[in-house]
Amino acid sequence: MKDYLEKHHRTFGSMGALIAFVIAVIYLVVVPEESSDAAWIQKNVLIYGHSLCWFVLCVASILWSIKKENRWSVPLAYVALTVYVVFVSALLFAKFM
Repeated sequence: MKDYLEKHHRTFGSMGALIAFVIAVIYLVVVPEESSDAAWIQKNVLIYGHSLCWFVLCVASILWSIKKENRWSVPLAYVALTVYVVFVSALLFAKFM
């Protein structure tokens, strides 16, 4: 499977970027209801965190589709994971605190 993905990295990277971009735009509109009662920083994380995660994944996918062996796609994927963990932590904190 990994060999197949690497062989067709342009196709899968482009499709992944398009899907990630669509999801990011959707989550700019769909905002958790917990954000209405949150403080300033937490509110911004709840409003923009999920979209930011998907936008970063979109950029990582674009870079991977352009050049399979680049130095930015994997670190950007880890940045997206970190943003998502911060978003989920803020969401859980807002929900249960």
